[in-house]
Amino acid sequence: MWKNLGPIVALYPTPTVIVGMIDEYEKVNWINIAHIGIIGNDSILLSIQKNHFSNEIIKDKLAVSVNIVTEDMLEAADFVGIVSGRKVDKSNVFDYTIGIRNVPMINISPVVMECEVTDNYETKEHNQYILKIRHTHIKSEVLDSEGNINYDILKPILFEMPTKSYYKLGEKVGKCWKLGENFSK
Repeated sequence: MWKNLGPIVALYPTPTVIVGMIDEYEKVNWINIAHIGIIGNDSILLSIQKNHFSNEIIKDKLAVSVNIVTEDMLEAADFVGIVSGRKVDKSNVFDYTIGIRNVPMINISPVVMECEVTDNYETKEHNQYILKIRHTHIKSEVLDSEGNINYDILKPILFEMPTKSYYKLGEKVGKCWKLGENFSK
């Protein structure tokens, strides 16, 4: 039997990412973001509550890094989501390298995307940033023999909002566009 829970988002879990940016004073800031989505082959949506300090930097600089979080980064990743860059200098939480687009890339993150902010749609409580991926940097140890990301090796951390919990990625259960080839009803 179905139970109507009202208008809640039931699409969790989502990948946990750390978004990196550099402010007008050349100071690095990090924020943990769980509301992220794919909107095309080269674009992603980043949703940030309007009260976050990072919005000021993103709107000014129009460039960010999106760093995939793995278990060995989790404590620091959670920390940068708890504290505000208005009150705490988060620039030294992660060792980083400055990317091609002048954004900080977390050295320990196995996958980092350098993105340009191409648009911003404001809703009542959030800024919805459209990010165009300009460069994707992937550590060779998480690639398979064909050059694709092997998620069994990457092991990205997932975020689930209703219980505010982090999860590990589970096991592969089948191949897309193969499982249904022999389906009949």
